[in-house]
Amino acid sequence: MNNKKVNNMNDVKITIVKQFSPEDVLGHEFIKKDGNPITKCGMKEGLEFMVDDSGNMPKGFCHHAWYGIYKNISILQCGGGFPSWTGEDMIYTACPDGIRPVCFKLERVSK
Repeated sequence: MNNKKVNNMNDVKITIVKQFSPEDVLGHEFIKKDGNPITKCGMKEGLEFMVDDSGNMPKGFCHHAWYGIYKNISILQCGGGFPSWTGEDMIYTACPDGIRPVCFKLERVSK
């Protein structure tokens, strides 16, 4: 009898597709109570990150975005997807920041 755990989880590549400024979303700057403006997120367009079968957040990734997109990463890791929408192996999603959101392309990487 083989007691070895078999892990069928897929890796997922995260690509930052687009970052938006408060001006893009609200039509004007957003100034905090302390007088400082909120600027674009530091997650730059074109950056790529890999999520391995452990499901852990990649080093250097924004934890706010991670909590917002993790459900979609899990879908791809477990073999699911939205084939009639974005295809078998890809999901587009965004972080929940309503002032300066970032859009991501998630791609299943089969082993």
